Amino acid sequence: MLMQEEQALMERCRNGDREAFYKLVEPLLDRVYSASAAILRSTHLAEDAVQNAMIEAYRAIMNGKEIRSFAGWFKHLCAMRAIDLARKRSRLNRMTEDLEHLEPVDQGAQPIEALLKKEEQHRLLSQVMSLDIQHRSVILLFYYQEMSIEEISAALGVKEGTVKSRLHRARHKLLKLYQSTDNRKVMMNVGYKD
Repeated sequence: MLMQEEQALMERCRNGDREAFYKLVEPLLDRVYSASAAILRSTHLAEDAVQNAMIEAYRAIMNGKEIRSFAGWFKHLCAMRAIDLARKRSRLNRMTEDLEHLEPVDQGAQPIEALLKKEEQHRLLSQVMSLDIQHRSVILLFYYQEMSIEEISAALGVKEGTVKSRLHRARHKLLKLYQSTDNRKVMMNVGYKD
């Protein structure tokens, strides 16, 4: 959606058109919900985070807040609300529901290809989810939410250099996890156990 369209929809919203607000947020909901669910490890909490962000966005529009790019601003807002909820939790619980819906499987693929792709996605998501909150957040915001380094910096309230550093460390940790998992599979296939 172009910024001009966003501005027109926000103006319509201010004039009482509730459908305009829906048209603003609807194209973004799947992505922000998936990223929030991954950050929080809970679909129920993700619903709360996105709902809180929607209420806050609506109020901001109605109060005349100047928003240059609604899509970017709303993604940032959802990420902040998810991170706020994550911080409030003293300990992160295990995933309460399956988060495999983050990346839908290609329906046109052959069944075995679709199964292998889904298994690989689940494995990668599990590895991302095993990272600490700082590293998990930057990976999810950068790759799943497709936020820029600058947007992540603003969302997390840290310097851009810190975001880059966390991304680098997170990628390194994921690579080690990936390699150790591959080595275990190879060793198990040849009959060697740890």
